[in-house]
Amino acid sequence: MTATIAAEYDPLEMSENEANATPEEDSGEIQFSVMRRNEDTAFGPYTIDQIYELLKDGQLSREDYVYYEGMEDWQPIDEVFDIQEQISHFVDDGQDREKVAHIFQEVSPMLAQGEDIYYISVQEKTGLLTKQKAAIAVTNKRLFILHEKRSGLELETHRWDGVTNTLMKDEGHGLATFSILLHREKRLDIPHLPMPQVKRLFKLAQELGDVSGE
Repeated sequence: MTATIAAEYDPLEMSENEANATPEEDSGEIQFSVMRRNEDTAFGPYTIDQIYELLKDGQLSREDYVYYEGMEDWQPIDEVFDIQEQISHFVDDGQDREKVAHIFQEVSPMLAQGEDIYYISVQEKTGLLTKQKAAIAVTNKRLFILHEKRSGLELETHRWDGVTNTLMKDEGHGLATFSILLHREKRLDIPHLPMPQVKRLFKLAQELGDVSGE
């Protein structure tokens, strides 16, 4: 998509079509604006399921464009939805889909041959003075820990053969801390994760740690 079309439409300013649209009740789902190829009028907002219906009915094509808050520019539906389809199985435990998509796009270029993302966990809340969150991406070879900073994402990675133990601690109110012990000497704690996600992380860590030690 060229910058020209993006310049003609400011996503922060609603068109008449968007103003007249009836948005879905806020459910945490990504809200997409759409723009047909070779046109400069935006429509929406739509959920991902609504866009699938428009594609099915022939009202949109996969070559048309979509935009959601956080994207740098309009992108073809086919490219965006390919990512959305890949991350769909990472949001079963209540993860923020937009955060998961961001983490997926950051981690994917770093994967080695034969390395696949198995799970992504997103921190539910942070400290009183910041809204920035941490996230964990689990692959079959490594554990990625990403910290959101004002300057961008700060990333650290650890191979499974360097993780000597994992722990989980119930914080109450449905949250828990996931901890890893590295080389029997350094401990990392990632607090305020939803308990279902911590249980999944713990189970995967046990399985992948056993595989790496074989």
